[in-house]
Amino acid sequence: MAEKGIVNATILAIVDAEDRVPLGGLFAGSDWKLAFTGTLAETQAALWSTIPGVVISDRRLSDGYSWKQLLQEMLKMADPPPLIVADRMADDRLWAEVLNLGAYDLLAKPFEALEVFHAVTTACRRHESEKGIPRRRNGAERPKESVRAAVGAPW
Repeated sequence: MAEKGIVNATILAIVDAEDRVPLGGLFAGSDWKLAFTGTLAETQAALWSTIPGVVISDRRLSDGYSWKQLLQEMLKMADPPPLIVADRMADDRLWAEVLNLGAYDLLAKPFEALEVFHAVTTACRRHESEKGIPRRRNGAERPKESVRAAVGAPW
């Protein structure tokens, strides 16, 4: 079940066809709504038409694009959902790269229910708690001079 208090319990998954059934099975009977895309173009269209609470993406999309290119497209959005990367070769190096480049987390494949639910739930909760908090991202305006002085911001 989607955890109580999660407003947007929609997951957009860009995963291989072989992973769709197991992932769908994890969320069957829950309050989570799961949608699938395969290519970067399909994903872009889905992101602009219905913004999900979280995105789970394979390291490499079916059309050859990578999660990094997907993340760059998502960062063009005013309030992008968190991106969770999934890969069979999940290791510390990839996990560090995922976090350092701005994605939310890394999931190992095959998917394990508790790990998936924890990552999705915490990503959604964090994102929803940050809504309305001004962030410096995507060329967003900097706070006015008086605000910067009041909070002691160095920028």
